[in-house]
Amino acid sequence: MEPLALLSLFIIALSYGATACMLTCMPLLSPILLANSATRQQSLRVLLPISLGRISGYIALSVVAYYGATMIKSLISDTTLMGYLLGSVTLILAGRLWFSLRTSSCCSTSMQAPQEAIPLFMTGVFLSMSLCAPVITMMTLSATTPSLLWAIAYGFTFGLGATLLWFLFFSVVLTAILKESLLHLSRYRVVLQHTAPILLAGVAIAIFNGWIHL
Repeated sequence: MEPLALLSLFIIALSYGATACMLTCMPLLSPILLANSATRQQSLRVLLPISLGRISGYIALSVVAYYGATMIKSLISDTTLMGYLLGSVTLILAGRLWFSLRTSSCCSTSMQAPQEAIPLFMTGVFLSMSLCAPVITMMTLSATTPSLLWAIAYGFTFGLGATLLWFLFFSVVLTAILKESLLHLSRYRVVLQHTAPILLAGVAIAIFNGWIHL
């Protein structure tokens, strides 16, 4: 029963990661990838911590569901609070992007914007806290399983499925599109890279106000 449930959950997660999750993450990730010149190496440096954060978040949700932590569940289900947390992290990322680009333009010829793993990891964690139907299915299975290890397995399987196609899309498809756009607009490259943190700050404000739900 449990292996079959894992397979079913993985298929649900693949569908979730390739549709709703992929589309809702584009306003958040596109400016970050654009600020990093949309190169494959820089995209991986951005996407890997976020993916690990998402998987860790889903495992945490499964463990919470297994232990039936009512208070923690109520906090997670508070979309306003989670919006404030994600908006805050997004605003911090926008500030770091802006200052790193300003520093690199003044001190060196390289326009790469270094990213710190912890803010990106936390972004991934908060992205996983959206309690949509697929996530609730994962938590329901975790709450009814007799073993903590199976609950962790549910969270890991769901996280792997939800991030697999999502990761491939952003690291291959969207990165290639943004890189090609920068090549065609090379004369505006610096302007576009410095516009990206401003767009990211706009996304943070939209998350704060509840205009964007991730």
